Amino acid sequence: MSEHTIPPSLKPPQGGNVDESHDDDDNRRGGFTTRLLASLAVLALAGGVFTVSSLALFTDQESVTGNAFSTGSIDLVATPATVAITDLNMLPGDQVTAPLTVSNSGTLEFRYSMTSTTDEDTLASNLVMTVKSDVTTCTDATWQADGVVLYSGVLGSTTTANVMGSVATGSQAGDRVLASAAAEELCFNVSLPAAANNSVAGLASTAIFTFDAEQTANNP
Repeated sequence: MSEHTIPPSLKPPQGGNVDESHDDDDNRRGGFTTRLLASLAVLALAGGVFTVSSLALFTDQESVTGNAFSTGSIDLVATPATVAITDLNMLPGDQVTAPLTVSNSGTLEFRYSMTSTTDEDTLASNLVMTVKSDVTTCTDATWQADGVVLYSGVLGSTTTANVMGSVATGSQAGDRVLASAAAEELCFNVSLPAAANNSVAGLASTAIFTFDAEQTANNP
């Protein structure tokens, strides 16, 4: 058998080492390709996100208008507003009678009370005032015929006398209640008893009737 000779150019280097430069190039090319593919994948995902977020949506909107608010009012009106009852020349045994109307001109139901304050106490404590409701005819001759007595006592005092109800907040004994737009007539009678003596002769007393109203709603 003949022996073949390998040309020196094809022989491996001495020591059995193979040239690895070709492998390094291949590894570098492979790493670059992998990184390139990964970058393209990330860009593709990002593009997909942007594409989804830019999609058009069906929407609708409705407005509810006219949500207005206002407050109610408490408005007590007393008629007449001045000189409801008067007698400037009384003698023992005299009396004077006159009506006074209390109206609710506000939008809310209210309860009211009444006090009487005088500018002196001597004659005021000798004069007897009676206040009634539901009197058919409020005159000297007929005021006692019917109705309900709400108060009977002194005309008033300089420290203020309670006539009906109380100015304290909330429902109190004697308070009067009026619905919105309602009114009631009160009949006032003031008398100087026949037993009055000279201690009250020549005196004068002026009373101020004060009506205080408050809401009944949310105010038990």
